Amino acid sequence: MKEIKVLIVEDRDVIRDSIRLSLLRSKTIKIIGEASDGYEAIEMVKRHDYDVVLMDINMPNMNGIEATKKILKINPKIKILGNSFFVNAEYVFQILNAGAFGFITKGENASKYQEAILSVSNGSVYLSDEIDNVVYDKVFSYFRCSDQHTLENYF
Repeated sequence: MKEIKVLIVEDRDVIRDSIRLSLLRSKTIKIIGEASDGYEAIEMVKRHDYDVVLMDINMPNMNGIEATKKILKINPKIKILGNSFFVNAEYVFQILNAGAFGFITKGENASKYQEAILSVSNGSVYLSDEIDNVVYDKVFSYFRCSDQHTLENYF
């Protein structure tokens, strides 16, 4: 299996360190960059070739939703995985509408992070188990829709 190169974007050092340490055990996931805000993430994407960006949504300077849009303009092949403490339907819709392939809550364990990163790196949608059925229904109806201009019609 090929190595998956990951950029972690998280403004809190403790959380960023925790995620990095929990993923060190993986034989396929390699953390090759860390950023503390959207601006820093964009600069790193310009300089390195990442497969997956684990993107915090709420950050100072530039949030993860805006950073996702800009990163995908630079490199549309990168897979973005949204990340937040809060299971908030609006966040999920906004990050997916920006081009992310999934959403994972920060409360998930290391094996779930590995599963999510592997899933989005393969082009599959990943949503945390904590996301309730209403959000699932809305998100999956969006992906089944042939006219996928915005998620706003589904929210």
